Amino acid sequence: MEYGWVMLIVLSVMGGIIAYLGDKIGSRVGKQKIKLFGLRPKYTSILVTILTGISIAVITLGVMSILSENVRIALFGMHQLQMQKAQLEAQRDELLQQAKELGQELDDKNNLIASNEELLKKQQEQLDGKNEEIRTTQLDLQQAQSARDDKARQLTVIQVAMDEAKKQRDSALADSEKARQDVALLEETKQKMMSTIDVLDKRIKLLNETMTNIREGTVVFRVGEVLSSNVLNGGLSQAQTREELSRAMSQTNTMICRHLGVRDENTVLLYISPDEFNATVDALQKAGKSQKLVRIIAAGNIMLGEPALVHVEMYDNNLIYHRGDVVYEERLTAQELSNNAELQVMRFLHNVNQQAQAKGLLPNPLTGNVGALTATEMFETISKIKNHGGSDIVLKAVTETDTYTAGPLQIDIRVEADE
Repeated sequence: MEYGWVMLIVLSVMGGIIAYLGDKIGSRVGKQKIKLFGLRPKYTSILVTILTGISIAVITLGVMSILSENVRIALFGMHQLQMQKAQLEAQRDELLQQAKELGQELDDKNNLIASNEELLKKQQEQLDGKNEEIRTTQLDLQQAQSARDDKARQLTVIQVAMDEAKKQRDSALADSEKARQDVALLEETKQKMMSTIDVLDKRIKLLNETMTNIREGTVVFRVGEVLSSNVLNGGLSQAQTREELSRAMSQTNTMICRHLGVRDENTVLLYISPDEFNATVDALQKAGKSQKLVRIIAAGNIMLGEPALVHVEMYDNNLIYHRGDVVYEERLTAQELSNNAELQVMRFLHNVNQQAQAKGLLPNPLTGNVGALTATEMFETISKIKNHGGSDIVLKAVTETDTYTAGPLQIDIRVEADE
């Protein structure tokens, strides 16, 4: 804006000066009756006025050309601009044609996906007993297809950008090195997108195969089963927290793959909704400088061959018992032990389980227990009770290791005489 005002002022001043000089010269020519080129003084004065106007126009254009590159281009470079415009329009038409061809290819892919969805709907009508599992699988399939479509659209944009970069590389020799780097980068990105699309195609194929496996009814993990327990640090940055939680998810996915005998390390079987994942990250960030126990559990019965839909549970990871602590003790009389020592031991273990849970130890969601005794340990405990020869005893459950919230509780049952 300031530049335009400066130009306007300069032109006004110069035009005024030239007009003034022209008027003075014309007046003097008229008064002194000066003749130019043999013309009469009257016509000589008119000629001076015309030359003054021409000078104003020439100087105006000269000043504008000096001060404005756009004016110079308009006066002397219009033909070159028209040639560049025609060349750019030709490039635009070619890019539009390529975009149209890529759009047709994308439509073919979408039609193929649509036909697969129709096949899934027909199979769904045949699975009356597995409606919940089918809905879960279809949701995962739609998300995979949406991700694949997004990658395909990104690939189309990258392809158009790559073609444009190639043409810019050919037309701009001064920027040839940069153009080659841009094309190489776009080519690399294109290959990554193609690889991602291949992975999504494999995922879609796996989900389609899952529909058949559901009918066979092979349950690998039961609803509520703990797939893994992880201790994560709270109060970290968002990037660090997401990295730790993603690592826990990846390790759990690897465990599931090994359990199912899947050898491809890149296979993704574990699925958690993005909202729940982000909510867990936020909760860990707000937890302060403390450690949290994160349990990854099955959200439903996981069938052989289908993705594992999971939920996340988070608890404070506290030290519940030190090694050597007495979890629970109970006095038993000889009468209570007569002929039913096994029953009394089972009741004692039940009380130990209740006491540990009340203390804050997490039970197994499927069994409701915080630990378990082997058959050998059970037999040895009953033998110790019987060796006391019918006297009153005290049973003590003593921890063998430091035990945190996640458990399990490992105990040594001590049988002592009641004094």
